[in-house]
Amino acid sequence: MNEYSVNIEVKDGDGKIICSQPYNEFMYGTKNIEIQKVLYGRELYDLLVDSLNVIRYNENGKLILGVILQSDINRTAMQLLGRIAEAIIVRNCNHDAGVNRKYFSIARKKQAKMKTADKFWALGTGLNYTKINYPKIYNPSDTQRDIVWVNDYNELAVMKDGDNYSATSARIAGLQVKASKDGIKYVLPAILADRYDVPIIYFDIENDYHKILNKIYKDTHIDIEYDIIHPREVDPAGYDEFLHYVDLVYAMIDGRLSPEELVVGAGRNDDELMKNALMSTTLSNINKTNRIII
Repeated sequence: MNEYSVNIEVKDGDGKIICSQPYNEFMYGTKNIEIQKVLYGRELYDLLVDSLNVIRYNENGKLILGVILQSDINRTAMQLLGRIAEAIIVRNCNHDAGVNRKYFSIARKKQAKMKTADKFWALGTGLNYTKINYPKIYNPSDTQRDIVWVNDYNELAVMKDGDNYSATSARIAGLQVKASKDGIKYVLPAILADRYDVPIIYFDIENDYHKILNKIYKDTHIDIEYDIIHPREVDPAGYDEFLHYVDLVYAMIDGRLSPEELVVGAGRNDDELMKNALMSTTLSNINKTNRIII
């Protein structure tokens, strides 16, 4: 009986295989970082430059990740991944009316009609676009709302409070975004302390979303299923995209991968055209002294 194997291979411009991995191992085991870089690196790079503005040059003229590394590498990674998740939600809301209506309804704690949701677009309170275009809304230190919604009159959406929609007498609608490999340790304490006024979108990496719900119910007998939402229920494609970036983010934080290596070919000496294009694009989008504390 013939046995077949299916592999994922990456070849260079000359057709030479530079890395390969069995398909099942890549899909269900530890993924080869080189393959992930080819598949997802450029999209992640664009998010880090355009949305988060956390790529900068060091004193040697090399592109680096401009974040302050904490002693707990998981905490550093989780905070950066949380901002990436925020950027994915905002981008997808503003590109897909259906996704926008779902997240908008969750933020207002009331099912929204499409004609109402279409009047508002999402803004990340810590994203670069908001900093440039909505400086009064930009607040990367906001501990309550990572995402808000605004209309053509620069009015923020508010939570439903009877028939009163005045922002002066109602809470601003929004979402808090969390990402973690260990939600019990890093996310649950803040939820139990009742720190948030708005719903939480929790991007779990190790599939512990339901463990958190069960733990909270066991300790408090309170069902908070409508206060902490899994992104798969709203935008499965956005959640899958987020998961693709996890290993790449860890590789950058622990020094195994540099930002310019996210763009295939940019780190090769024989591809100066790609490298120059990368540098030119980055220069037009970042401040050389930019350093983001997360």
